[in-house]
Amino acid sequence: MRGIAEWLSGLQHHRVIGVVRAGEPELAYHMGACLAQAGLRFIEVTWDCPEVQTVIPRLQIAYPDCWVGTGTIRREAELEEALSLGVDFIFTPHTQREWLSRSHMAGIPLVPGALTPTEILQAYHWGAPAVKVFPIASVGGADYLRHLREPLGAIPLIPTGGVTRANAHVFFQAGAIAVGIGRDLFPQPWYSQRDWAGLVQELQQWLNGLGLTAGATMDSP
Repeated sequence: MRGIAEWLSGLQHHRVIGVVRAGEPELAYHMGACLAQAGLRFIEVTWDCPEVQTVIPRLQIAYPDCWVGTGTIRREAELEEALSLGVDFIFTPHTQREWLSRSHMAGIPLVPGALTPTEILQAYHWGAPAVKVFPIASVGGADYLRHLREPLGAIPLIPTGGVTRANAHVFFQAGAIAVGIGRDLFPQPWYSQRDWAGLVQELQQWLNGLGLTAGATMDSP
């Protein structure tokens, strides 16, 4: 099993976490498969997706070069189930010290949500490998992240909640180790028409424009 250090190293290289949220399991799988085929190596399938416990293993098997994790974990029972499932990483909207300890013991990175400098420092001191700065758009976007960067030093920060394909590069310039992007990765008309091949091509072009590696070509979504 890949460890937390390897996960963080991969994140520093690939820098985009694609967030999948869907109302049906097959759609969630197709969305995740498109992200993997486009070249994204970090895929988060939110825990509130139906049958997420089957979608994540399917994606892990089909795309072993990817890290497939989950997010929006809000209850301890959900955390324990996700850890037992063997997800590659976990995102939470908040910070709980005991959850960080539990995930660290399991060898699975857990990235907690925080917003203020105090919250971010506390999460990092409690063992978070990185901290999710959420919701970033509500507090100034990239400017807020830029102001955090100097006093917080080298703490790996992952802004989410308002990051798009159009502004991701601005967050990188502001010091983000990576960004989390959700629905904006599934633009029209490709998404509504379920044109998965067109969507893969669109995302590959965007990743190439960012200077990030693209081009996973395994099975069709």
